[in-house]
Amino acid sequence: MRKLLKPSDVLLLGLSGALDVFEEVRDPFGVMAEGCKSLYGWVPARYRRHNFSRLLSRQLQTGDIEKVVKGDEVYLRLTSTGSEKITRDFPMLSLAKKPWDGRWRIVIFDIAEVDKNTRELLRDKLRQLGLGMLQESVWITPHDVSVDLREFLESRELGEAAFVLEVSSILAGDQELLVKKIWNLDALEEAYREIIEEARKLKDMYMVSSGRNLQYTEGKKTELIEEGRKIRQRYEEVLLSDPCLPKELLPADWLAGEARRAVRDIQKIMVK
Repeated sequence: MRKLLKPSDVLLLGLSGALDVFEEVRDPFGVMAEGCKSLYGWVPARYRRHNFSRLLSRQLQTGDIEKVVKGDEVYLRLTSTGSEKITRDFPMLSLAKKPWDGRWRIVIFDIAEVDKNTRELLRDKLRQLGLGMLQESVWITPHDVSVDLREFLESRELGEAAFVLEVSSILAGDQELLVKKIWNLDALEEAYREIIEEARKLKDMYMVSSGRNLQYTEGKKTELIEEGRKIRQRYEEVLLSDPCLPKELLPADWLAGEARRAVRDIQKIMVK
C-alpha cells in the first residue's frame, strides 16, 4: 500500500480521520487560527503553507471538501465525492474495516518478459490492494479484492494471463509464519514500536516543560510542535505501508492500536 502522498492526499486523508485528524477542521482561511494549526500539523514540512492554501481552494472547487458554518465558526468537511476518492485511491483503508470471512485469495499470473510494463502495472495494483508476494508470480491476501482485481484484469485484457483463486484454508504449513514472512510483520511492528517510544519521549518533554511553565515559551513550543510533526509524518508513512490484515492473523499484542493512541496524544499537545 505504500505510495508517495500528494498534498491533496494528506488533506483528504486527514479530513477522513484516517490520519487521526479531526473529521471537521476549522477553516484555515482565517476564521479560527488554532484550527489552522491543527490542520497544518498534518502537512509534511516539505509543503509550503501558501501552496497548501491554494490546494484547499482547488479542493473546494472540485467538491472533494466543503465549508460548514456552525454558529460563528466555519469548518471544513469531507464530502461524499471526497470519500469516494479516498476509497478508490486507498482501498486498504476501507477493506480493513470489514470482518474477515476466513478465506484467502490467490492471484497467479504468467506475463511474458516482452510485456514487462503490463507485469509491473499488475504488481503495483496487487501491492495497492495489500496483497503479499508468495512467489514472483503468485500473490496472496485475506481481503476480498475480487471485484477490484476482476475490473483491473478486464481493463488490461489479462483474462488469459492471470487467475484469481479463492481457498477456505491453508492445509499444510504454519499460517502464522507464512503471514509474518509475506508481509514482514516483524519490521512493521518495530516501526510502530519506534513511533510509540518517540511519542512518549515527546509527551514527557511536554510534561516537564508544562511543570516549569515552559510550554508558553515560543521557542520551546515551536520545538515540540516540529518534533510532533516529524513523528506523525513517520506514523503516516507506516500506516500507509500496513497491509491492514484481519486481527485473526495478527499477534495478540499487535502495536498498531497503541501507536495510534500515542499519536493522538501528540495531537492534543500540538493544538494546545
